[in-house]
Amino acid sequence: MTLSALLEDVAATVPEGRATWLAAGGDVLAAQVLAQLMAPPRAADAPQARHGAIATGAPAATRIGMQVLADGGTAADAAVAAALAIMVADPPNASVAGRGHILWARDGMIPEAIDGATTAPPDLPPGLTRLPDAQALPLPGILRALLRLHHRAGRLPLARLAAPARDLARNGFLVPAELARVWAWRAPEISDPDARRFYLPLGRAPEAGVRFRNPALATVFDRLIATGQDPFADPGFAEPLAARLAVKGAYWTPGALAAADPLEGEIVTLSGAGWRLTSIGRQGWGDTLLRIVALQSSVYPRNACEAELVHLLAILCAFEERPQHLHSLKPKTDPVPWEVLRNRLSDPLRLDWSAQGVLRQAIERAGLPELTTERDTTHLSVVDAQGMRVALTQSIGPHFGSRVADPETGMLLAHSYRMAHDPAPGARDVTEQCPSLLDTAGASYALGGAGSERIPGAVAAVLRHLLAGQDLVQAMAAPRANWVGETVRLHIDVPQGLEARLADAGVTTAFTGRGPIDHLGIVQAACRRADTGCAAAADPAYSGSAAAN
Repeated sequence: MTLSALLEDVAATVPEGRATWLAAGGDVLAAQVLAQLMAPPRAADAPQARHGAIATGAPAATRIGMQVLADGGTAADAAVAAALAIMVADPPNASVAGRGHILWARDGMIPEAIDGATTAPPDLPPGLTRLPDAQALPLPGILRALLRLHHRAGRLPLARLAAPARDLARNGFLVPAELARVWAWRAPEISDPDARRFYLPLGRAPEAGVRFRNPALATVFDRLIATGQDPFADPGFAEPLAARLAVKGAYWTPGALAAADPLEGEIVTLSGAGWRLTSIGRQGWGDTLLRIVALQSSVYPRNACEAELVHLLAILCAFEERPQHLHSLKPKTDPVPWEVLRNRLSDPLRLDWSAQGVLRQAIERAGLPELTTERDTTHLSVVDAQGMRVALTQSIGPHFGSRVADPETGMLLAHSYRMAHDPAPGARDVTEQCPSLLDTAGASYALGGAGSERIPGAVAAVLRHLLAGQDLVQAMAAPRANWVGETVRLHIDVPQGLEARLADAGVTTAFTGRGPIDHLGIVQAACRRADTGCAAAADPAYSGSAAAN
C-alpha cells in the first residue's frame, strides 16, 4: 500500500476534524503522523532493575544519569548529573543561568522541596513599570539548588557529576530530530549577536544528526569542578560576568549573584483511597495540579469520552481558583486566598460537565489567556534501587530564554516573566512547574512535565491513568486533551465522540500528533514497584528517553 493510500485509510477511520488535520500536509505530514501514531512511548521497564531508572528530555542526559546510578550514585546524584547535562544538550529549555524546582524523598521519608527560582536583581532602578524583554534578565537559581540537593542526598563527588556535562559541551552531542525542529523553529527569533554566534553556527540551526559543540560553556563546568562551588558566587567569575552583561541590560552585581540562594520549597499533599500525591506549593503550580486531581477523582464517568470531558472541566475549575491571572503574577480582583484553596482540596466541587453551557461558562470564569507563543520547560525523574526519588523541572522561560548569551561563556540567560510584567526588585519568579511524587500501595513514582500552562493538565492526565491501574507505559501512551488558550488541543487518537461533544458545547478544538511543536505537555516519569523493580517512561512528544538497569 502506498503512503497516500495508507493516509486515506487512516483518514477514513477518524472524524472530519482529524481527517482534515491528517490531509493538511500531504505525504510528508502523513509519514510524520503515522510514525507518531505507531511509535510507543520511549520506555525502559526492567524488572528487578539493580540500580534504578531515569527519564529525561535529552538522550545524552538519560545516558549520563543512568551511568551515575550504575556507578553507585543515589537518585540525587543522577538527577544532578542529568540536570547539568540538559543545560548543554537542550539549550532551548535549560541553562546554568536558569531556574528550577526540585522535589525529592528518601524511601519512606517525608519529601523535601528546593526552590531554585530566578529572582529580580535587588538593584533595579526605582520607578520601573515594565522592562523591555531583553532587559528582563533574572539572577540564576537552578545551579545552587542542584548543589544543595547534592549536599543533602548525594554520595558521589561533585566533580564526578559535573564532568560529563563539561565533556558534553566540549565534545558535543548529536542533535535529536525533535530538538532540531524546535531549534529551527525559533532560530529567526534569536537576534543577539552572541546568542547567534554560539547557537546558530554557520548562521542557521543545527540539523538533526549534526554534532553540536559549545566549548566555551565547558569553562563554567571546569570552574565548578575545580572549586566545588557555584561559579556565580565566586567573585573571580561573577565580577567580569556582571560587567559584560551590564551592556546587555542586566542589573547584576557580584553581591546580588552571591546572595541569590535557593529557598526551602513549600510542599502540598493530597490523599485518596490508597494513594498520596505530593507536589510543590505556591512557588509553582502544585496546588493547581492537586486541585485538578481532586476534582476529577470526585466524578465517575461512564466512558473514556466522558472522562476526558471531566478532565478538561477540572482544569478550568482549578485555573479559575488560582489567586493570580494566568501568564502573569497579577493578583485577581477577587482572589481565592491560598488557605481557602488548600481547604477545598478535601471538599471538591460537584463537576457537572453535562449541564448546558458549563464548559463555555467555565472558560469565561477561568480567564484563559490568548496563546501568544508556545513555551516550554524540561523535566527529569529518577528513582534508585534504595527507593530515593527525585522530580526536577528546570526552565529559562520561552525557548532559548531571553535569547541573550554571555559573550565569553556562551551561557544563555533566562527570561523573567515577573520582571517583564512587574519588575519589583528582589521578586521571585513563579512558574507553572509542578514536580510530583505519587505513593500507592504497590509503587512509588516521580513525575512532572514541561509546557507552561499545559503542565498540570498533562501530569494530571498521566496520574489519572496510573490511579486507574494502568502501568507507567500505558499511562504515558494514553491519548490526552488539554487547554491551549481557549482551544482544546486533542491528540489525534482521543476517544471517538469527544470532538463532537466539545463542538456541541461551543468549544474550539484542534488536533495534533505527538510532536514537539504543538504538544499537550511533555511528561517524564520513573517508578519503583514492590513486585517488578524500577521502570521509567519518556514522553514521545519530545526527544527524551528513559533507562532502567
